[in-house]
Amino acid sequence: MVMKLQDGFSSYDVGEQHHCPHSKVLYWKYRFEEEGLAGLRNRPKSGRPPKVSRTEMERIRKMVEGKEYTTATEVLKLVHEQTGIRYSLMHITRILHAWGLSRKRPGRRHINAASDEEVERFKKRR
Repeated sequence: MVMKLQDGFSSYDVGEQHHCPHSKVLYWKYRFEEEGLAGLRNRPKSGRPPKVSRTEMERIRKMVEGKEYTTATEVLKLVHEQTGIRYSLMHITRILHAWGLSRKRPGRRHINAASDEEVERFKKRR
């Protein structure tokens, strides 16, 4: 963004190119002007650091994605078994959402329900 501003583009044009408001472009421009290249680096984030490291959560994510069907409660137990840390069910739901997964719930099937193969055969005959 800063290089394009130095090339003569307006903050509005640069914002359109990067799909962000021009105020964000100006924010980064002023940081660069005040601090140089160091101003463009990420700053430490405020707030509590996560209890589980990124590498551990990535390992757990791969385990969850490897399964065909997982509920949030199962992920909650898996996180506790792997790390020893207890999260709430709501927090696990947030984590699953951040991973692009949903909180799945097992559905009940009637005892006399048709099998998946029977359903497919029925659909093909129609």
